[in-house]
Amino acid sequence: MASLPSIDDYDYNTILSEMLALVPDTVDKREGSIIYNTLSPCAFLMAQQSYMIAYLMALMFADTAEEEWLDRVVTDFGVTREAATYAVRQINLFDSSGAAMDAAIGNRFQINDVSFALTEKITTGQYKATCEQAGSSGNLYSGAILNADNINNFGSATLIATPLISARDDETDDDLRTRFYEKVRQSAFGGNIADYEEKVLAIDGVGAVEVFPAHIMGTAGAVGLVIGDEDGKTASSTLVNTVQTEMGTDGDGIAPIGHTVTVETSTDLTIDVSAEIQIKTGSSFATIQPVVVQAITDYINAVGFKDPTIFYAKLQAAILDSHSDIVDIGAVTINGAAQNLALSKTFASYQVPVVGTITVTEVSG
Repeated sequence: MASLPSIDDYDYNTILSEMLALVPDTVDKREGSIIYNTLSPCAFLMAQQSYMIAYLMALMFADTAEEEWLDRVVTDFGVTREAATYAVRQINLFDSSGAAMDAAIGNRFQINDVSFALTEKITTGQYKATCEQAGSSGNLYSGAILNADNINNFGSATLIATPLISARDDETDDDLRTRFYEKVRQSAFGGNIADYEEKVLAIDGVGAVEVFPAHIMGTAGAVGLVIGDEDGKTASSTLVNTVQTEMGTDGDGIAPIGHTVTVETSTDLTIDVSAEIQIKTGSSFATIQPVVVQAITDYINAVGFKDPTIFYAKLQAAILDSHSDIVDIGAVTINGAAQNLALSKTFASYQVPVVGTITVTEVSG
């Protein structure tokens, strides 16, 4: 079976050579001749067109499509790119004497480059506020926040650190491609695990979910959902309640008739790491130490919502690879032990790791 032609078969030099080969040898075909100068621009344009055709072909398939072309490919299968959402946060208000105070819905507050508008009163002095800028920047800041609108007797305001509903950025090509493959390669139907995963992940604020079917829950028709926020971390009670409401009762929501769904979120497990490093003679430990701390932090944060283990060897590798002046490592412990750390992944206790205390010390060889 003959191989398919390659774009390399239609580059400028190949096309020009083939064109010149069709010209009789009685005609001067040397570079600079009339026929050469006549055919070379044609060969260039044909090579350019060949490249464009190959590029367009790549844009027609999910594994190589980009941006709007990828959107068009996956839309044919009922998948659309997830747009950036708006974070919902809690803002606490205080008057000039420090007492909790109320303000009008719609009043705006600002911190750095993001602003929030009050949308719902929780209790006296506490409000839900929606970020006015889409994307994860609305999740980042906390602490004192300035009022952008005039409020009588206003003293101060505090933006609570944990979002009520965290926001996401526009879905990247790689993430969209991954989600597309997951959809087309599994059959979501009538309340199976794939169906629950697809529908729960479509709810704003949910970035991860683990589904526990009836045979694990121990009761006929019972389904357990453990959700994470957009970053795959422990979700707020507001988000848990939102998903619980979306599930419905006896078929009036997402859950099929006969399914009783209970929604929970994960439990944070603090990960403390102690590491000893040996560095090259003359190197600065003060310079290397924060790099190692960041490498350890990045590894822990990269442990996925469903990952059951923090691997000791991977942590050691992350430390060794973090800086070229590290020649060896000494004792390394995860929560006091020099071994893998297994995470509980049951419905009653679903752990996700969060960075705790990281201690890096220098040892000699």
